[in-house]
Amino acid sequence: MSERAHLALAGVALLVVYAVATTAGPFSDITVNDLYVYEQYARLLHDGRLPYVDFGFEYPPLAAIALWLAGVFGRDPASIEWTFGVLMALCLVAGQQLAARLAGPGRRERLTVAWLLVAAPVVVGAAVRTHFDPLPIAIALGGLLALARGRHDLGFLLLGLGTMTKLFPGLLAAIAVVWLCGRGEWRAALRGGAIFAAVVVAISLPLAGAGYVESFTFHLDRPVQIESTPATVLFALGGSDVTGTNLRPDRFKSNGLDGGHADAVGSLFAGLVVLALAAILLLAARRPDARHLVLCGFAALLAFVTLGKVFSPQYVIWLAPFAALAWAWRQRVVALLAAGAIVLTHVEFPSRYFDLINVRTDVVVIVAARNALLLVALVVLMATLARRRRTEPLV
Repeated sequence: MSERAHLALAGVALLVVYAVATTAGPFSDITVNDLYVYEQYARLLHDGRLPYVDFGFEYPPLAAIALWLAGVFGRDPASIEWTFGVLMALCLVAGQQLAARLAGPGRRERLTVAWLLVAAPVVVGAAVRTHFDPLPIAIALGGLLALARGRHDLGFLLLGLGTMTKLFPGLLAAIAVVWLCGRGEWRAALRGGAIFAAVVVAISLPLAGAGYVESFTFHLDRPVQIESTPATVLFALGGSDVTGTNLRPDRFKSNGLDGGHADAVGSLFAGLVVLALAAILLLAARRPDARHLVLCGFAALLAFVTLGKVFSPQYVIWLAPFAALAWAWRQRVVALLAAGAIVLTHVEFPSRYFDLINVRTDVVVIVAARNALLLVALVVLMATLARRRRTEPLV
């Protein structure tokens, strides 16, 4: 069988696994999800309301397109959920195929990545159909693939579009600029940075206003989220209270921790995020090969997810294709650590999420173990990147 046929078969297999695993059986739990919020947004958009102007919208502008599309075939919850599920299935397959091609010229690596990602709906769970994260990660992978193939302008254009869908692809754009500088391609780096900035400004400018600014301050102001690594530290220290409950409501549509040492721990981890990302940016200039770019991007996402004050369970959707690539590139320790963390996320969310809100010790330990695995993965990956010299043969 040809490689193209193998990749197509892997795509079909992913669709089948997605259709079965996320709708029936032990992996289909959607006790906690974002569909209700998406349904509200979809109805408002189809009523002609504008995000940030007519209603509060907590995501970047292009996320509204996906939510508008979810309401194309009907505004009732069942129609929106079904349409949204189909859209996310297509995005998941697109991400799978792009990640496979990003693995490089080797047939074995490409097929390994494609078939590993067939398991994503099982390993991650139904979160892949109840959150729109498969869309921005597919766009981000497309941007990285374009950069890897020397189509730098297209790569930065796609990363800009991804950032305007969900902000994390902006980290990959910063990594790419430094990576190009490390290759001595200063003009391409400046041009790419300008293209990225132009995309962000062009999409943001028509919406500029208090509502748009509030969509960003919303995330900056929210407390430490209960599944994050800072929250793990706060649970260990004690003295902080869970927000987003009847006893302690908040306006952030999630559950966090405040009081006690929350401010100090949050500030400490904010500093750690900045330091880790600065170190990864420096590491990005060490080697000119595309594999190094992707692994630095993986490290940046690990730092953002693991050290940030918010670790929503759907963030592991971003990590899955990078873990598959790491495995195909024989970075087996990092891949296994990340895969273990993804599995533990599914063990906790959504079936045990309310136990976490109630601070059940066993669930707190599960989340702490997940965060510890990702911290170790980040350290191992950064150490590997630091050891890679420019004089090594390109791969």
